[in-house]
Amino acid sequence: MRAVLPLLLALAIPGVVASAPAPSPLAEVRATFTHYDQAWRDYKVEDVLSLFAPDFEWTNSVGVRITGKSDFEDFLKHLFANPRFRAGVPGPLVIHEIRLLAPDVAVISSSELTDGQQVWNTGKTVAHQHTNELTVMQRRGGRWLIVFDLSSDEANGI
Repeated sequence: MRAVLPLLLALAIPGVVASAPAPSPLAEVRATFTHYDQAWRDYKVEDVLSLFAPDFEWTNSVGVRITGKSDFEDFLKHLFANPRFRAGVPGPLVIHEIRLLAPDVAVISSSELTDGQQVWNTGKTVAHQHTNELTVMQRRGGRWLIVFDLSSDEANGI
């Protein structure tokens, strides 16, 4: 029996490891979106860009619409270098809902409150800027990528 026990254990262990459940699509979307948010907070242009599909559409709260990675890269580099943009201190990301519309399509509703944001063209400081975001992700090539992203800010003096 002693000789059989190690053999049984050796045969059983690979089956246990191989049967570990894969992360759920909702968990994968949440992790990707959280990474996206952190890349913005860290001002990491390449990390932000890496999470977008080639045919994405991004629109910010003042109506700037960008569809190409080259244009988006230029925009982000300029924005992230702007001291008025960097003056704001974002609060925690709040993910209100992640909804799977299909096995490979997800919609994320989120928001955050930024303190001390300065208006890009006037420098006026907004005490508390509440931003809502609606993001659509699609699984492509085994990765969740952003295909649409739309932000809106509360009308509070900007």
